[in-house]
Amino acid sequence: MNQSSPFRPPDRQRLDEQIAAAIADAILDGAFPPGSTLPPERELAEQFGVNRTSLRQGLARLQHMGLIEARQGSGNVVRDPGGLTHPAVVEALVRKLGPDFLVELLELRAAFGAFIGRLAAERGTPDDARALRAALAAVGAAETSEARQEADLAFFSVLIHATRNRALGLLYRWVEQAFGGREHELTAAYDDADTVVTELRAIADAVLAHDASTAAATVESYLRASALRMVASYKETVPRLGTQSRRPKQLFGEPSRRVDRDES
Repeated sequence: MNQSSPFRPPDRQRLDEQIAAAIADAILDGAFPPGSTLPPERELAEQFGVNRTSLRQGLARLQHMGLIEARQGSGNVVRDPGGLTHPAVVEALVRKLGPDFLVELLELRAAFGAFIGRLAAERGTPDDARALRAALAAVGAAETSEARQEADLAFFSVLIHATRNRALGLLYRWVEQAFGGREHELTAAYDDADTVVTELRAIADAVLAHDASTAAATVESYLRASALRMVASYKETVPRLGTQSRRPKQLFGEPSRRVDRDES
């Protein structure tokens, strides 16, 4: 790759994903401001050390994300990332802005909690109850943090389905998808099996009892507690975040010794 290139070296993702991520980072860094044009395909291919086919697949991803627009006669024109809501763009913002933006996403996720719990308790069917029990059992049976993380996602998928609110499901999935392929940076949040299982069991018990107020409180409490664990995991997994000159934003506006435990 050209030494003067504004693009980061690609990692072990698929080649088109590497290219798209590198260009997205360069755009978010300001190397290509809104309205500017990316270098010609031949030059980009040389900088990345790839063929034109792989490059075009990467550019197609950026077009799908809405970060660039292909204009005949002008090339690939950069759009304003601040006005975009594609999950992949949000994931790129998490990567570039670090824990502050992650905190904002997790605050939004937690805000759905009471609504999810209340509607699931009020609208859940016998089929939902069976699915929720099975999802909880899968969490309990998970033997690794990675498996618990996947089981937790499946548990909430069942829970949200029980709300019978498609818009809520879309919004919640949008927030989750914003993490893109970076879920591994949050996996340590699931290290404590007893805590995760106990908290999810409290949710399931309230929903299965059709206790809407308790279900609302337990889901919100879990999403807040898991958010604190996720921020701590993210900071530990991405060492560069610990070297920032200013302290990251406090989750939910409250001090948390868990989140800041590695700060002096």
